[in-house]
Amino acid sequence: MIVSAGLAGALPRVGLSQTSPCPPPQLNVLGGTSVSSTCPAGDAEQDWQSRISGPGVVWFHDFRSDAEVNSFRWTGGFSGGNDPNAVGHATATDVRRITSDGVSGGGCLEMIRRAGSAECASGWWRPFAPLTAPGNGRSTNDPAANGTLSVRPYAPTSGGSEINNFGSPNSSRKGVYGHSSYGGPAQGYDGTEFYLQMRVKMDPNRIAGANADNSVGKLLYLSHTYRSLTAQELVTYSYGDGGNQGTGKNYFRMYGGWQIFYPLDQEANTGRIQPGSDVAQDWFYSGGWDTIMFHLVMGRAGTDETRIEVFAAHPGQTSYTRIWNQTFPFDEFEWDNGLAALLLSTYNNGANMPQQFYHRYDQIIFSKQMIPCPQV
Repeated sequence: MIVSAGLAGALPRVGLSQTSPCPPPQLNVLGGTSVSSTCPAGDAEQDWQSRISGPGVVWFHDFRSDAEVNSFRWTGGFSGGNDPNAVGHATATDVRRITSDGVSGGGCLEMIRRAGSAECASGWWRPFAPLTAPGNGRSTNDPAANGTLSVRPYAPTSGGSEINNFGSPNSSRKGVYGHSSYGGPAQGYDGTEFYLQMRVKMDPNRIAGANADNSVGKLLYLSHTYRSLTAQELVTYSYGDGGNQGTGKNYFRMYGGWQIFYPLDQEANTGRIQPGSDVAQDWFYSGGWDTIMFHLVMGRAGTDETRIEVFAAHPGQTSYTRIWNQTFPFDEFEWDNGLAALLLSTYNNGANMPQQFYHRYDQIIFSKQMIPCPQV
């Protein structure tokens, strides 16, 4: 089955100007979606507050407290998996909040991959559904797209199964995004498309020395709450060298969708590792606080109609560049005919990484509408 890339109809760069006059009141993207724009914020905090105030914002995290990390720490092999106290494994504390880095709010989420053969057993696993406080790690309930979505109860316990049971086959469907033919709110679907924006800092040690021999790892994946490895998982590489080891560049790449481990970037007759990109050169992480934003429009199983777009910006850039634009078929959905969770990870297939490295994440926003590019 050939994966196709859709190229028509989107603006190559979307953002907010830093100088007067203000941008147009509406910014349009693929499929007719638009977002209201405002004059740019003067600092990182104002910029953050502006972005999370959008009417489509379902939830957000900028890790102002340890609870925003702890509430979604999950450790494999630890009873039911939930590990808010970081006691489920010796490496559980490698998923942590640090205050020595971050964009705003006084901290960020850091995940450490220690040198040696042992994986970090823990990750950060967040349902797409809006959740109640304080289980969401915050003092107030998630905004739930201006209150238009059902806010779901969530209260993690040490060794509990709150994440895996959140949308298990034995419970009601919650916060799933899938094609309209599968159902709507009454069936537990929160929508047919979503936007996910985050700031990411990739440690240069990830591709330093012999670490570059292990190019397939996971930075994040979109999947389900019941299980992480699903037929519908979409994985963003930890290191996407594009088969060009030793270049010193960590390219953005993804796999999944058509079948587990299927490289989405193997597009017929192009040679590109970022299909449908609006730029000639493939985009790679800077080592600073880069911004990436995913846009998913969900399709049906077995039909080449699910669309994924990825927009990116390096530090200091105030408008997006679209680096990915593609349709593909999900071969099957193991659960709920859609996607329902975000997982952040340093999983690298048990590889012995000679040098320790980190993944850092900040300012994560999940929304039903376009999210403006950060201005700071």
